[in-house]
Parts: sequence; structure tokens; C-alpha cells
Amino acid sequence: MIQIRQGAFLSTLHHPEDGFYRGTRFDRSGIFDSILFRGVEMAGRWFMRYDPFMHDAVCGPAEEFAPVGFEAARPGETFLKTGVGLLVRPDEAPYDRFRLYEVADAGKWSVERFRRATVFRHHLDGQYDYTKEVALTGTDSFCIRHRLQVLRPVKTEVYNHNFFTLGRFQVGPDRIWSFPYRPEGDWRDIYDSVVLSEDGVRFLRDLREGESVYMGNLHAAGVPDIPYRLSVSDRATRRGVRISGDVPLTHIVFWADHRIACAEPYNSVVLAPGDTFRWSLRYDLQ
Repeated sequence: MIQIRQGAFLSTLHHPEDGFYRGTRFDRSGIFDSILFRGVEMAGRWFMRYDPFMHDAVCGPAEEFAPVGFEAARPGETFLKTGVGLLVRPDEAPYDRFRLYEVADAGKWSVERFRRATVFRHHLDGQYDYTKEVALTGTDSFCIRHRLQVLRPVKTEVYNHNFFTLGRFQVGPDRIWSFPYRPEGDWRDIYDSVVLSEDGVRFLRDLREGESVYMGNLHAAGVPDIPYRLSVSDRATRRGVRISGDVPLTHIVFWADHRIACAEPYNSVVLAPGDTFRWSLRYDLQ
């Protein structure tokens, strides 16, 4: 476990090999356990049951890359999952991000700690060099900086799940996601609990245990490149997070259950051998 502290801001991270998260869905570097800000836990263990092999046993900003080479791999062959390693395709079934895959090659991890930052490095022979830095940038902000240099052609996408709890595990009218544009999209089902507003997502009532909502194609009305700016707040705790990035988005997935509500911004990654992709995310806490 790694802790970064500045004033009333405490971030608790996990080493990729400390066993806290052993799933094969999310990037294992910089897995958050908790973000504490001015006495309020802004991100914590929102799941009802903890299992290190559970696909979403992660908190706070959690990033996932789409698999590379899965469709071309035959059963028993490997495919790439950035931030995890080379995984084994077990059968002819389509890729399932919720499934636990065998790790054939976990690569080599190194972690360097500084006073206000932690740098995670992942090298996978013949595949890539990946660096992720989590740094406190002020008394109320932090940044996640990435560098991915590939040794083979890569076409993928990466998104952040943004598991922020803002001090309580209840999703309802007090939990608000906002965007600097009018959002459009299609809900997976007909819901009486949630709607799109002129500038975000609003809940009409508390979600009940076992209930969830989902939209897979949230985007800006009439805008081809979605700006990487969004925010979440909770009126009951008077806490919030503003999120910004330096790359355009392709779309946003929105998902919520009765304990947590998440906007998941996606951006695409297309690289030739030797190319390097850099991107940064900034989080301002309120």
C-alpha cells in the first residue's frame, strides 16, 4: 500500500503486485483504495463484497484499456491487455470484460515513490513500455499522467470509470453529473429514476438495491469532438470533483447502481511501432 499526503488530502494507492487487485479488467497501476479530502472519503470501497479477483474491486479513478488481438487469437493463444499483460483466450466465446482470464505474461513492474507522487512503470517484452504517474498538484487537486510507447501496432481505447462516492453510498437526486454541453444518448431501458438534463444527468429518486441504469453512447449534441470536462457533486455532503483531460473524447458511458454513479469518458488510441501516446487527467476536489 502506498500513501501520498498533502495537507488535508490523503490518497491511498496499491502496488500492482501487492495482491489487492488481481482481476484482469482494469489497469493494475495506481489502483486507488481511498481518497480522503478534508475529512470526507471522496472515493472508497463502494462494492458490497471484496474479492481481489473481482473484476471491479477498485475505487476512485480506475482505467481500462480495450483488448488488443483478442479476435485474432485462437483458444490457447494470447492477447494484450494494457496495464495487465498478455492474457490467454480460453475458448471461442467473445471477449467479456467481466471474466477473469489467465495471465500468461504479467511483464515487469517497478514503482518509484516521491513526496507528492508515485510513478508506476510496466514493461512487457515485445509489446510496450507504459508509465503512469499519480501526483498531488495542490491541496485540493491531483493529476494522472500517462505515457505509452508501443513496440507493435496497437488500436485500442481507454476510459476511466470514476468510482467517486463523495462521502456516502447513496445515489439519488443529490448525486449530480454535469457536462459543459447538452448531452444526448440512449438509455438501455425505460427508467423512471434518471433523465438527461440540459447539462448533465439527474436522478429523480433514490435507486434501490439491485437496481442499475446504463447509457452506452452519451455524447455532446452536435459536437464531433467531445471536450474532456465533466464534474460530479453531491448536495448532501457538499463535495464534488471536477475532471478534465488533454485529449478529446469519443463518447461517455454512464452507469449507476444504488451506491455509486459513474460517467466513463472514452478516448481512442491508434499507434504504430515506436509511437508514443501521452495524455493527462486532472481532478479538482471541492
